[in-house]
Amino acid sequence: MRLSYRYQILLLALTTFVAGANEYILAGELDLVARGLGISIGLAGQLITIYALVYGLCVPVVVALTGRIGRRTVLVAATVGYALVSGLCFFAYDFRVFVALRVLQALLGGLAVVSSLSTAAVMAGPERRGRAIATVIMGFTTSLIVAVPIGREIVLHFGWNAVFPLTAVLGLITAFIQRYALPVLTPAASIPLQEQVAMLTRPATIAGLLVTVLWMAGYTLTYSYLTPYLLNVQHVSGNWISVIFLAFGFASLIGSRLGGSFNDKLGHHATLVMLKILQAIFLVAMPAVALAWPHGSLPTITIVLMLWSITAWACTPSQQVRVAGINAKASGVLVGLNQSSIQIGIAAGSALGGVAASAFGLSWLPWLSALLEIGALMLLLALHRVKLSVRAARA
Repeated sequence: MRLSYRYQILLLALTTFVAGANEYILAGELDLVARGLGISIGLAGQLITIYALVYGLCVPVVVALTGRIGRRTVLVAATVGYALVSGLCFFAYDFRVFVALRVLQALLGGLAVVSSLSTAAVMAGPERRGRAIATVIMGFTTSLIVAVPIGREIVLHFGWNAVFPLTAVLGLITAFIQRYALPVLTPAASIPLQEQVAMLTRPATIAGLLVTVLWMAGYTLTYSYLTPYLLNVQHVSGNWISVIFLAFGFASLIGSRLGGSFNDKLGHHATLVMLKILQAIFLVAMPAVALAWPHGSLPTITIVLMLWSITAWACTPSQQVRVAGINAKASGVLVGLNQSSIQIGIAAGSALGGVAASAFGLSWLPWLSALLEIGALMLLLALHRVKLSVRAARA
C-alpha cells in the first residue's frame, strides 16, 4: 500500500496530532488529574513542565543516537512506543509512576514529531518544503483545538485517565499505516554524535535557536495565563472563554497554513520579520483594548487574539526552514534542536509569566510578551546582517 504524496504528508500530520494530544491533553483536565492522583493542582501542573523540559533537553540526544537508522523505521518505532506508554498511563495511579511514564512519552513523542518534520522536508523537496512542514505542524495545532476540549469531556464522563487508551489505539493505527504507506527513506543524519553535540557550541546554531526560544517564550508568557487575563483584565464573561479559545485555535490553523505559503513565496527571513512585527503590534493592542473599553469588548478582544494567534503560528514553518538551513547536511538534527527550543521556550515563558503575574499583575503580560518578540526580531535582523556580511566578504 502506497499513498500519494499529499496523503503521506497528511499521515505525518496525523502523527504530530497524536503526539500533540499526548502532550497538551493534561492542560484541559489538570484539576481532574490532580484529584485522580491525589495531589495538588500546582503539582499536577508540573507534569506539563516536566514533559516540556524532557522534550527540550533530551530529545536532541535521542535524535542524534537514532541518526543512522532509516527515517521510516524511527518514525514507526517512536509512534508505537508512545502509543504503548499511553496505554500504560491508564493503569498509573501513583504520581511517581505517572511522572516516569510522562518522561517516556516526552522522549518518544518528541522523536516522532521531529521524525515527521524531517521526513516531510525530505519528501517535499525545496520547492514545497514550507507548505509540507506547515501541514505537518497543523496536526500539532489541531490537537490543541480538538484534543483538549474533547479530552476534558471524556474525562468528565469516564474518569481522569480514560483518554489514554484512546490515544494509544490511535497511535497504533497511525504506526501501522506509516509502516505500509511511507517510502523507505535514508537515515536522518550521518554526522557522528560528538559532532552533532558540538553544533550547540557554534554561535550561529545557538543564536538561531535562541530566536525560537524568545519567540515561543513570548507566546506562552501570555497564553499560559490567558484565561485569568481575559476574566480580570478584559472583563470577559466566563461563559465566553471556551468560545474564545476555540476561535483562537482555529486562527492558529489558519496561521500555520498561511505561514507555509508566505515562506515559499517570500522566503523565511522576510516572512519572519513581517510576522514578528505584527505579533508585537497585536500584543500591544490587547492592553489598548482594555483601556478603550474598561468594561470589556468581547468582539474586539476576540479579533485581536485571533490576529495574534495567526501571526504567532505563521512563524513556525519559516523558523523550521531557517534553522534547518543553518547546516544543510545536519538539517534533521537542527529540526530536532528547533523542536527542543520550542519546548524550552514553553517552559521558560510559562515560568516567567507566573512570576510576572505575581509581581506586576496580569495586565503587564502582553507588554512583556511583546518585548520578547521584539528581542527575537532584533536578534533575527542582527543574524541576517552577519550572514550578508559573510557573503560579501567571500565574494
